[in-house]
Amino acid sequence: MTATAPSEASRNGILTTIGATVGLALGPSVIANLTVTAYIPPIEQEMGWARSDVSFAFSLVAYMIVVMSPLQGFLVDRYGPRRVVLTSIPLFALSLAAIYFTPANIYVYYFLWALVPIAGLGLWPLGYLQAVTPWFDRKLGLSLGCANAGIGVGSTFLPMLVLGPIIAAYGWREAVLAVAALVLFVSWPVVAYCLREPSPADIVARKLTSAARSFGLSFREAAREPTFWIMNLGFFLLGVTATSLVTQQVPLLRDAGWTPEETTRLQTIFGFGLLFARVLVGFIIDHIFAPRVLTTVSIGGAIACVLYALYPEFGYVSALLIGFLLGAEFDVLAFLIKRYYGNAAYGRVYGVIFGVFYLGSAVGIWGLPKLRELSADLSYDNGLYAAAVILAASAILMAFMPKYRYAAGHSADQTAPAPAAQQA
Repeated sequence: MTATAPSEASRNGILTTIGATVGLALGPSVIANLTVTAYIPPIEQEMGWARSDVSFAFSLVAYMIVVMSPLQGFLVDRYGPRRVVLTSIPLFALSLAAIYFTPANIYVYYFLWALVPIAGLGLWPLGYLQAVTPWFDRKLGLSLGCANAGIGVGSTFLPMLVLGPIIAAYGWREAVLAVAALVLFVSWPVVAYCLREPSPADIVARKLTSAARSFGLSFREAAREPTFWIMNLGFFLLGVTATSLVTQQVPLLRDAGWTPEETTRLQTIFGFGLLFARVLVGFIIDHIFAPRVLTTVSIGGAIACVLYALYPEFGYVSALLIGFLLGAEFDVLAFLIKRYYGNAAYGRVYGVIFGVFYLGSAVGIWGLPKLRELSADLSYDNGLYAAAVILAASAILMAFMPKYRYAAGHSADQTAPAPAAQQA
């Protein structure tokens, strides 16, 4: 007799998805990565540090993500996502609150920001997505898309409702403290109530089902594929550019004469673009060859760089294009891994490319403001043109991706890979 898998429309599955959405909206992906651009000008002004030195704290955050990601996976596998997530939320809130007390010592500043991804170890997307996954099968893509949309929601509304107004009225320290309070008093209770774990019998049934459906290449086999190295290089280049642009778009436009209110609106538009891409891309790549989708948003990112350099008054358009780029990247990555390598080594392949992306991010977050400081007129233009070239190169790389190895609907019962259904 076969145990019954959890219902696709179960109350626990829906609640867990809601909890993951809220948790990701107030998680470190938003707070310590996608919205930190708002802090850079006031910290630079108060401390008198160079912009590249202020930004290097966020490079450290990216490096720590690379280091901590394997540990997160181990802890989630050993103790379950609920326990790890609920332990991490208050620690993450405390690490943010500690930044309020940053003295005029850059090494202490770096240390406090480096603590954030350690304290928030369980709150990077893997922890929440691992909580959602056991409750869904046929609707897994939809449920993961809804959960991931939390990152877009947080990126849209946190700058508009919290960071912008509080920085303008009080200062960056108070804004960080307010965000810490939201994490502790909103995210923690909502996630504690909503995040559910299946019973041991359901877990066993799901593992048996997953094992029966497992197919594809081993990690060693995948690592020998040319597509593996194309994607690693492509996502490294995307990391160098996309995240650096996000962290510098507010300082860049403040240099161009934009007011704090205008840059707050810009962050909201960026978040909307990210949210829109998260929701839409999953549908599009079911019908259009996914590397072409990534090529399209990469070209859009390159156009955004040129617009920032030549026509900063079109900053809202640029922010929207960068939002599309960041919103599409990891949805496309997750899709491509399954289409080229199957699901047998899915986690390891994803983890490697995810880590390579953040290695690139760490380089770009520090490198873009450093190029500005090396220019005679303290302009971002050289860095923006370089970023446009890098994004164009990543778009060209995607043109070398072959047809899918595994078509939609492929299963372990099929002895050979199904022919690709898409490249036209």
